[in-house]
Amino acid sequence: MALAYPEGECFFLRSKLDSSVYHPDNVTDFYSHLMVEYVGKSEADHGSQECIAVESRQGRGHRYPRSGYKIVRGSWWDTDYGNRAQLSFSYGTHWKKITRRVEHNLCTNGNTFRDREKGGAYKVYFMTMPMPTKEERWLLANIRAIYLPVAWPVSNNHPSPCSFVQVNFALSRTVKFWHRKGWFSDVKTDQVMGLQKNVQRTLALDVAGLIQLLTLPRQLRRDNCYSLKLLKLQQAISLQPFQKVSKSYSDGPDLSWIHVANGNYGLDLTWQPPQKSTWQEKFIKNVLTIGIGFVPGVGPILQIMFSVGWTLVSQEDPEAAFTVLKDLCPGIDLTEKIISELKKAAGETRLFLPDGWKELNLKAHESVVEVPLATRPVEAMDVMLPMLLQKEALFATGNNPDDETPTGSQDAGETLVDNAAGELIDAGKTIKGGIESALPEL
Repeated sequence: MALAYPEGECFFLRSKLDSSVYHPDNVTDFYSHLMVEYVGKSEADHGSQECIAVESRQGRGHRYPRSGYKIVRGSWWDTDYGNRAQLSFSYGTHWKKITRRVEHNLCTNGNTFRDREKGGAYKVYFMTMPMPTKEERWLLANIRAIYLPVAWPVSNNHPSPCSFVQVNFALSRTVKFWHRKGWFSDVKTDQVMGLQKNVQRTLALDVAGLIQLLTLPRQLRRDNCYSLKLLKLQQAISLQPFQKVSKSYSDGPDLSWIHVANGNYGLDLTWQPPQKSTWQEKFIKNVLTIGIGFVPGVGPILQIMFSVGWTLVSQEDPEAAFTVLKDLCPGIDLTEKIISELKKAAGETRLFLPDGWKELNLKAHESVVEVPLATRPVEAMDVMLPMLLQKEALFATGNNPDDETPTGSQDAGETLVDNAAGELIDAGKTIKGGIESALPEL
């Protein structure tokens, strides 16, 4: 069974994404949050030599400008484990101009790390974090995979499926990232951790640009998101290091990857021409009033009503598309501001089309609008999904991640070093270590 293309559209059941802090049935919650995939319960540094500070081999504990760092041990266990206490998310109008920062806590439980080393599984989770606003546009964070909201929902008859576009780094390959100093550099990724540990760099993502590019069919993209510099590597030290954290998020509400994926398995999506309906009108209203504050409005229209979206993108003066929108959705109010936003997004999306796209002679909107329709949701599962779930199945132990006690309530073992953000602590004696393990570093 093939896996989804690592850069492009994907579908989820909203019912499987609901948590105590994120309710995707609420359209505002859906468009104002993105999802990040990460490996939980895994340390960044393993053994005392790995936990020694990069800046000073005489001390212990790494120094991070936007996160604390802890060295811990499990009970009745003599291996040191080091990990950042938080994963930082920085937002800005440009990747050099950060205006807001939030954080999500990471596991620093010595017994959890000990149990995984003794044969436990790596666990993959989804966290929900705020979307950049249309003014911010850029997000900086080191991640395993990211999912950006596009369409809420995708069908009238089956309201639960919704669509995102994804960028997935959890593959064994080498990709070329644009470096802020002015060149492309090869970066290796792997199917477990995604981006590998590097304390000197952070990943910058042009969120609006990614949505504009990835809502285009793959055959209509000029190039991939790496070559188009929508993903860049930035020196971590060059970011504003002590910017105040506006909000901190716990890992308690995070969702297991298996829990989310099980709900999607076996879901068929087909296309049908719609009737003029209140659902369609409501979808467009949500896109143009709520979604447009976070998502370029052309993206959802391209994904759900391609011929209308294509008319917006392919025509220098797409009045035909606005006429069609008014006809299909007579209740919407296409204000000058909304029209201006759509034209701006359409113009930016047009830049991602390949050379010679006009010679393809793709027709603009005439009479048929395509809408994805979920036709066969799964009712039961008889087998685990060895290929679809290969990212976790490779490390499965038979434990149900949904039945685990949250890390914050477990016996955490022993804390040896607890560095605050930006602080280097000299402490402790050197103890023999073990195998390496890594999380992406900001």
